[in-house]
This record gives sequence, structure tokens and C-alpha cells, in this order.
Amino acid sequence: MNIIVLGSGAFGTSIANALSINIENKVMLFSSNPSKVDEINLEKTNKSIFPNKHLNNNIKATFNKNDILNADIIFIALPSNCVISTLNLYKDFFKKNVLLVNLSKGLLTDGRTILDSIQEDLKINNVVTLKGPSFAVELMENADTLLTLGYKNTAQYDTIKFIIKNTPLHIDCTTDIRGVEFLSVLKNIYALILGIVDAKYNSANTRFMILTKAFSEIRILLRLFGGSENSLFLACGFGDFCLTSLNDLSRNRTFGLLIGKGFYNTDYRSNSIILEGLNSVKLVYDKLSSKYPQENFPLLNKLNDFFNSKSSIFSIQFEKLVDEKYTNVLTYGTFDLLHYGHLEILKKASLLGDKLIVGISTDEFNKLKGKNCILSFDKRKELLESLDFVDKVIPEDNWEQKINDIKEYNIDFFVMGSDWEGKFDDLNQYCKVLYFPRTEGISTTKLKSILKD
Repeated sequence: MNIIVLGSGAFGTSIANALSINIENKVMLFSSNPSKVDEINLEKTNKSIFPNKHLNNNIKATFNKNDILNADIIFIALPSNCVISTLNLYKDFFKKNVLLVNLSKGLLTDGRTILDSIQEDLKINNVVTLKGPSFAVELMENADTLLTLGYKNTAQYDTIKFIIKNTPLHIDCTTDIRGVEFLSVLKNIYALILGIVDAKYNSANTRFMILTKAFSEIRILLRLFGGSENSLFLACGFGDFCLTSLNDLSRNRTFGLLIGKGFYNTDYRSNSIILEGLNSVKLVYDKLSSKYPQENFPLLNKLNDFFNSKSSIFSIQFEKLVDEKYTNVLTYGTFDLLHYGHLEILKKASLLGDKLIVGISTDEFNKLKGKNCILSFDKRKELLESLDFVDKVIPEDNWEQKINDIKEYNIDFFVMGSDWEGKFDDLNQYCKVLYFPRTEGISTTKLKSILKD
């Protein structure tokens, strides 16, 4: 395999070094710096990054774009803010069906993942993501390292499995590419918070209290951004979060330690490491829908508020950050022909609290509304009760019962689809009212018309 690694920084260099252990790989580091290319080729060192390390003898370096033409696989190890612009410079040199492997972490300024932008802007579909708990300095020592491969098809999996053979690199895998990409951003945000807490309190009890709450927030954010909860338990999830949060080699944890000791001030924002952390917090915070209750993310909110203030002191009131009240969520619907649009709204509603109660229109009430259901009330109720994220199903037999239900079940959040927007605002005096966007391209009416055809 002909492999090019775009980016001769710490991680690009260490990945290239690891891959070159497999003698079936022909590995080349691409750098725009001619003097660095000469150093790597002549001395087998990259002293500005690893001053005391020698690279494997079979690694080569280049700054010649024409060398990209021979690459079967291109690893992207570039700063997130220049990935797309750099790929645009070189894409005309990409071989047809070349496999791109994204190692870069971060969100772009428009809130999209790097991989989304590669596919949408560059029109390149043969792309995978590779993320996990990995310090470049340890990989240079050939430490066995587990990464998560986010892939689409078995050909991509087989290719990566082949090139990491006999190297210190190992993989677990998932088709949840979006989840892998977002977890690489979220873990950096919460590593900041763990660094702050360790610096201020130096307490194992307090550290793992915040670690538990951080993991909970990451779980909810991952689901909201379209990732799979199962990805949390791969290397890109729990492993990378713990490594980044608890080890002092982590740049984001170190930034958190700086804040926790009171040494941070807004003058430091020109620092690239600090700027990366700031941008991650802002992008994720802004990406949260304004209609989703941000009080569900007290740690993220606290960090965002701190960066927007002029204070150098990160104050913590633990009862506000971690003490939770039991919350109940209520929604209503007919739920005839249960489809994935229903499931998406119900899943999002369940993330709002501890208990999701679903009111389902009775057959008699549907007749009053002029609705004809394919499934009976009992069957629709049985389907909803089979869902893990639905805790209780109640009958809805009139329009006026909602206030009584809110009071009876101590409801904190009332949720409906966006097609009802504004129609239940009067219930805000009893609980918080939210309208979730409907899933595009699907509706019960559309399904019924297809069935008739």
C-alpha cells in the first residue's frame, strides 16, 4: 500500500512511524516545509517535534504534490482549521477511489464535522475516521494503542486492518462515523472541566463526581448530535475521554489546570491551544438548539459562561452543577403506524428527564377529530410500551385534559412536534413547553398514501 500522511506534526509523524513498521506499507510524510523534508529523508528525525527520537529508516518525506498521485491511502493529520483548505489544494492529485482517513479532531466554524465537510464540499465519499486514546509521544515509543475506526463498508475496514498489521496500532470499529467525529470534540471540552476541578480541589472524590456528570452530559449531547450511544463504550468514547481528562500530557486538561489555578485571562486567547478549547466550547454550545433546555448541561453552560465573562476565577457551586431533581416529560400523539420520525422525537424527549409519559389518542377521540387509524388504541399503546425510552402510556380522550395531566404527573417538560408550534404556549405557566423539529421525509400520512398505492 502506498500511504501518504498529510501533516508532519506530532500525530502525523507518530502515525507514519507506526505504519512504517509494516514492511508492506510504503509510507511518506507530506510537508510544505522543504527543510523538514530534507531532515526526515537525510537524518530520519523530526527534531522540532521529537528532539530525541529517530524515525524508522523506511519513512520518506516529500513536498512534491505529484507524489500524492501514487497514494492508495491518505491520512489527514492537519489542524482542524486548515483541513478543508489544504485538501482543496491537493484534491486534483488524488487517485480515483483513494481512501481518506481523517485523524484531525474538531468542528468547523459552521458547526459541521470535518468528515461531513470533506464529503459535502469536496465531494469525496471514500473517507473514514480514526480516533482514540493516543498520545503521539507514546506511539513513537511503539506503545500498543487502540483507535476506533468509523467506516461505511467492509472494503474500508479490510484496508485499514491490512495496513496496521504487525504495528502497535489496533482498532475497534463502528459505522457510527458521526458519533466518532463528535466524541473527539466533546471529550476535549469536558477534559477542560476535569482539569479545572483537579487544580482547585485535588480530591479523588470530587474528580470522579464531576467525571460521572461529564460522561452523562456527553451521552446526551452525542445522541442529540445524531451519534449512537454505543460509541461511548469504544476507544473513541470512554477511552479517549479518560485519557484526555485524567492525564497531564493532555493539552486540554493542562488548559483546565491553568484555569483552575487562576492563571487564565483573556489575554491568552491568542494561544493556539487555548483558542482550540474556546472554539470547541462555543461551537458545541451554539450548535445546541435554542429550543433544547440548556440547563440540562450545567457543566457545559458553566464553561461557556466563564469564557464569556472577564473573570479569571472559575467558581463552582456543586449543588447547582450536579444535584438534580427528578424530572418528568410529557408528550401526546396518535402514533398510528409508528415510524422512525416518531422514534426520533420520543428519543429526544426521553433525554430531557428521567421519565417519559406519552399520551395516546383513544379510538373514540380520534373519531371526534375525524381521524381514521389503521391500528387500534390497544395495539398502538402496546407498541409504545415496548420502547425502552417510554416509561408510561396514558389515554388521551379530550383536548382539555393536558393541564390535569401536567399537574397529576408533576410534569417538567411538555414536548410536541414543530407542526404544533405556538399552539400550546399557554401551558408554559405550568411547565416548560418545547417543540421539536419533525423528521424530514417521513409522516404517517405519507406512509398511508404509499400503502394505498
